[in-house]
Amino acid sequence: MNKKPKSSSSKISREEVNRRRILDSARKLFIEHGGVEGVNMHQIAKTAGVGQASLYRRYTEIGDICIEIVREECQPLFDEVQAYLDQSPEVAPLDRLYQVIVRFVAFLEAKIPWLCAVSRASSGHRPLQSPLYQWMRNTCRDLLNEAVERGEVSKVDVPYTVEALMATLHNIDFHMKNQGFLTERILQGVYRIFIEGLKDDSGAKTTR
Repeated sequence: MNKKPKSSSSKISREEVNRRRILDSARKLFIEHGGVEGVNMHQIAKTAGVGQASLYRRYTEIGDICIEIVREECQPLFDEVQAYLDQSPEVAPLDRLYQVIVRFVAFLEAKIPWLCAVSRASSGHRPLQSPLYQWMRNTCRDLLNEAVERGEVSKVDVPYTVEALMATLHNIDFHMKNQGFLTERILQGVYRIFIEGLKDDSGAKTTR
């Protein structure tokens, strides 16, 4: 009896199994090494139990793997923040901005140091271009623009202010690990500079 040709759905399923093995194995190695340094494509393929040819057909370099892992790891944060913003339209924009920052810092703190390092590697070490920071940049920019529209802040260069905030948050793992700054201290500093420091005294007041 002639064998029936395998359906395209089974091929897709097999590819998805390999993709899942690769990402799970890479995540495991990144956690073990505290980041991307010391991990290479050969190790990932060996740990995943797939051939290097199969690995390179899907990912041309380790940065491509990092991008997918960052997106998967950060999706719960994206969903949590979006749910908060959807439920809090009446809250002042600067207050919402601060709450987004609080959630962002708490999320990274739970995954330091490995996810911060993987996030940086996902953009080829170009500062602040990873999926995580692109999302954070857009979210903060929208909230600051809303604050300007509502008259909560005035005379502020929104794009530059957002980039300054991103630069502060980008190295948060170094601030926590190498400099020993506690989360509360970091958040207090960010609040003074980027929330209180932006308020228009004649406009609406924000509360923490």
